[in-house]
Amino acid sequence: MHTFAEPGKSKAPSTSISLSIVPIHTSVPGRARLKIGGLQGSSAVKDLLERGGRAAPGVSRITGSDLTGTVLVEFEAASDLDAIVEHLAALLRGEIVAPSDAPHPEWHTLSPGRLISMFEVSADGGLSRANARQRLASSGPNLLDSIQPRSSATILAGQFESLPVAMLLGAAAVSILTGGVLEAAAILAVVGLNAVIGYQTESRAERTIQGLGGGGPRTAQVIREGVATTTPVQQVVPGDIISVQRGDVVPADARLINAQALSVSEAMLTGESAPIAKNIRTIRKSKVPLGARSNMIYRGAIVTGGSGRAIVVATGSVTQAGRIQRLVGATLTPETPIQRELTNLGRRLGWLTLGACAFIVLVGGLRGLGLLQMARSALSVAVAAVPEGLPMVATTTFALGVERLRREGVLIRKLEAIETLAAVRVACFDKTGTLTFGRISVETIRIGDKAYRINDVRRSGTDPEGPLRSLLETCCLCDDTEIVGTDKGLRLNGSPTESCLIEAALDSGVDVASLRGRFARISVQQRSEASRLMATRHVTEDGMLIAIKGSPDEVLRRCGAEILPDGIQRELTPDRRAAIEKANLAMASRALRVLGVARKQTKSSKPSAEDTRNLVWLGLVGMADRLRPGVSRLMGRLHEASVHTIMLTGDQKATAAAVGERVGLNGGGRLAIVDSTEIEGMSSEELVLSARHAQAFSRVSPSQKLQIVRSLQEAGARVAMIGDGVNDGPALKAADVGIAIGQDSMSAAREIADVIIDADGLGGLAPAIETGRTTRRNIRKALRYLISTNLSEILLVLAGTSIGMRAPFTPMQLLWINLISDVLPGIGLAMEPPEPDILRQAPKEGGSEILKGRELGSLTAQAAIMGGAAMTAGLFGASRYGLDSPRTRTMTFGSLVVAQLLHAFTSRSDTESIFEPGSRPPNHALSWIIGGSMAVQTAGLFLPFVRRLLGIAPISGMDAVVTLAGGTLPFLAMEWMKSRGDGHESDLVWARRAAPDVPRDKAMLAEARRLQSTSRDAP
Repeated sequence: MHTFAEPGKSKAPSTSISLSIVPIHTSVPGRARLKIGGLQGSSAVKDLLERGGRAAPGVSRITGSDLTGTVLVEFEAASDLDAIVEHLAALLRGEIVAPSDAPHPEWHTLSPGRLISMFEVSADGGLSRANARQRLASSGPNLLDSIQPRSSATILAGQFESLPVAMLLGAAAVSILTGGVLEAAAILAVVGLNAVIGYQTESRAERTIQGLGGGGPRTAQVIREGVATTTPVQQVVPGDIISVQRGDVVPADARLINAQALSVSEAMLTGESAPIAKNIRTIRKSKVPLGARSNMIYRGAIVTGGSGRAIVVATGSVTQAGRIQRLVGATLTPETPIQRELTNLGRRLGWLTLGACAFIVLVGGLRGLGLLQMARSALSVAVAAVPEGLPMVATTTFALGVERLRREGVLIRKLEAIETLAAVRVACFDKTGTLTFGRISVETIRIGDKAYRINDVRRSGTDPEGPLRSLLETCCLCDDTEIVGTDKGLRLNGSPTESCLIEAALDSGVDVASLRGRFARISVQQRSEASRLMATRHVTEDGMLIAIKGSPDEVLRRCGAEILPDGIQRELTPDRRAAIEKANLAMASRALRVLGVARKQTKSSKPSAEDTRNLVWLGLVGMADRLRPGVSRLMGRLHEASVHTIMLTGDQKATAAAVGERVGLNGGGRLAIVDSTEIEGMSSEELVLSARHAQAFSRVSPSQKLQIVRSLQEAGARVAMIGDGVNDGPALKAADVGIAIGQDSMSAAREIADVIIDADGLGGLAPAIETGRTTRRNIRKALRYLISTNLSEILLVLAGTSIGMRAPFTPMQLLWINLISDVLPGIGLAMEPPEPDILRQAPKEGGSEILKGRELGSLTAQAAIMGGAAMTAGLFGASRYGLDSPRTRTMTFGSLVVAQLLHAFTSRSDTESIFEPGSRPPNHALSWIIGGSMAVQTAGLFLPFVRRLLGIAPISGMDAVVTLAGGTLPFLAMEWMKSRGDGHESDLVWARRAAPDVPRDKAMLAEARRLQSTSRDAP
């Protein structure tokens, strides 16, 4: 199978950073069938490929199927298929616009008059109903293909996709062919139980996740034949005139033709937390970032203030939101570490099985054994080689971790995701809605030279007095926010900026309703491009009160005096103006949105132009997007866990710097920030270096977020992407593990993510990583145990065959061993409690094998000790009863079972012996499992039915002593070796040696910056 790298990049060795465009048939010259990720079930992607694919070099025809997820491309035989695939990849990423997507994609550069003429529509009357119906038939419904949740069938099928399960099914098939129906039934029972556990766990998480959110807007205000009508969103067409006002969700991409104090939050698309003021001015420059296109509104954006009219220019899949969705569909989800490692392990076991079976056939041929007998012996080796307990243990371990996290509000969609969390070395955070609430709140108020932290005012519990109260009351009067009483308390209907001012006043003890009743509003002057302030006039007993808030420079310019913290009013001198301007700049540098507040009392009751002159300056109000609780503490824990933290934001560089310092992205050190304009000039290698050393990327688009995540993966890091909006979708899917904030997340982020934190904070992230690392270590312990015990069975079967035993074990005995002494003890090891310093035990960067090659020798030695002891017990029996006696087989069988069960205690640690009391926390579950398994094994020796099933016989007291010794001595020997320091180097020591800090080398960053500078200065 071939994969193609992105255009302009070298082919990556891992499919985790490749686009999901895979050639499946290219043998016929001039024809190729390609498998396209995101095409299956999506008619929009099919239409896009068929329209845009014809522009690829040499392509004469392209036909897609959304049923099979493939396209058939016909092209000139001399054309380069790689170039065609690169073109399709760019088309899916939205970097190339399909011919009919948008004849003029740079809508912001066209005047309203030009657009009205182009779409043949009246600005006042809109489209006719007949014309709208025709356009709907031509353009299709204004819908985005929803990301479908995993079906029950998909979840169930996923339980059978691992290589160990496939090997078990193969062993069951061989058993049936050789007459071992009972063995096959037992194997299939194990596989079925494993599937049930995995299915139930994943289905429960999927149902919970699907129940977290609601849908989007269903109607829009559209002008049709001069009448404003409420129209279903799916019936909005290009050329429609739509009307929007505060609280509306924009139904389609549109160019504004009228705007009255209009502000829009585009956080879901751009990641910028502050609402953007909109106007109708034509922008001449074509290459303008999405957030800077002030004359455009985009599907999914929320109107936070004012009103406006716009002409629809794009609907459905060709909107900006649709392009992001196509980018998600074109992104291949990386394979998890456990999937790769179990696949590699399965290959090794497969080769081992083939070699052992070949040895059996060779020995059997030399001894003249029959074909059926050799087949049964080879089946015994195959059953011994396949770790029946591995899928069950892995699934159970994951399920236990999933359930533990569910109780903490962390939902895991796929079982393997919990193990992927263990390998994460880089965590990329979206800012707005993830690190912050995405809601602006008042942080600081400055009056004169005194600063008030609003949280301190709230906590004091006393009503504000003097100038502070006067400033808060002025903000409440000069504010359009409506206060509505509900069963759940007060609800504020207004723009984020104005609502947070009312919220701050209410929390500080101001009775806003009473205040507004005493000072009835006469008139209002809204903020505009010509006057960047809002002014309201109110009736008082002595005349009229003018309340003003707005741009600090604009308000200060109109003031002649100021109120000091002690209530004294004095003239504004040039020095005081300079001091206020300096304070304004200092607050703005902390990423605060700053407003100036002033008021004026006049005896006149009639409004005039003089009302907004000679004002009294009250102070500055600094607002910020409030951080989620515990974010700074989380960053400290992640750094302690050797996880490099990066913020990806659509905000400006200054905002990124301020927020990054507040949350401690670099542990208190200076931040390295890369702007989106710098990314555009970087080569792939430069971006990799920058991504490894930066703590923040500012003004990045969804495609750039995806590019950054892929660059980190190219550098060998396992990446977690934490986000909440549509703009995070492509990066969430491409990351090794995507994490969404559940309660406030957009449905697209929630449906793409592997992990949902269903809480207002990110506190569940550190426990999730801790649980992932504990799960990984427990799987490793169980895997070491399973491999060493299975190897002991293989070695014993081979040794017995070599000395002339017809079958040291029957397949049924081996299956009994694997069930009694593999699955249950393995589950016990999966229940090992977390180690106190597990977060400091970072995995090796770039991932590490869960079972390292250097350990195979040690595991083989352990297997040889167990197998050798059991073989010795068997030879003792053979000296008394003969090689093929049932009693001999019973002694060999019993010794091996006891040795394997006790070996579970040895597998709890590589270095710490049970002879060292208090070295490890107790695992009561494992102790009960071992005790229960011993009891079942003993009972089986006395039950005739079980003896017939297993082909064993009663043994004497002396035989029992020898059998018990053969099972106990290996355990004592291995524990004694560990107590003498002959065990493995501990995982903790290895992890600390192998896991360098990220970033590694400041010199590399300097070199990357030098290369950047060179590339920008080059002619």
